[in-house]
Amino acid sequence: MLTNTLLLIHIAAGFCSLVAGIIATLSKVLNISHAWHIYSGRIFVLGMIIIFFTAIPLAFFKVNVFLSLIAIFSAYLALSGWLYAKNRSGRVRKIDWLLASSMFLISFIMITYGFTVYVLAHDNSITLLVFGLIGLGLSSHDIKILRSGGITGVQRIARHLTMMLAGLIAATTAFTVTNFTFTPMFVLWLLPTFIITPMIIVWNRKLKTGQKVKGM
Repeated sequence: MLTNTLLLIHIAAGFCSLVAGIIATLSKVLNISHAWHIYSGRIFVLGMIIIFFTAIPLAFFKVNVFLSLIAIFSAYLALSGWLYAKNRSGRVRKIDWLLASSMFLISFIMITYGFTVYVLAHDNSITLLVFGLIGLGLSSHDIKILRSGGITGVQRIARHLTMMLAGLIAATTAFTVTNFTFTPMFVLWLLPTFIITPMIIVWNRKLKTGQKVKGM
């Protein structure tokens, strides 16, 4: 009974996060009211946090280490992106250090576990290795930012955009693997990463070179 309840909440939060994330992203592309971006972004982050808190017990009941690691990874992306949006002063806080250092350590666990299941010829090994390396890169950069005293202005906005879109990748990935089948399965796990990552790169480049990104 508890497992079914948690699963329903998990699915509902995942659906809400995906829709809210798409709305927040389209508000930038289509130059929709900034209020839509703010409120949909908050719903997106809240949904991702609920996903995390439901995925952990679900993973425990089903002894699913893979699900636990992906849930932690997804929550880190969304929460970190939201904190960058809120922290206009760029002040370094304890929660920033906690998030970045925790993800840094978890990334090594993801990579190590990915290699372990790779030896066992499991499809999810590639996913864990890729996401682990992404988590390691993002958390390492966060730590570098924190050690430098924080960021403001365009750099802060670019970091917010990067982390939130990475979180959208996680939400889209969950939807894709839940509703579609393909062999090998890791293709579905990584497809949203390869589709959305170019958008992150282009928008970051525009921001850092002073070009206008629609809606910003």
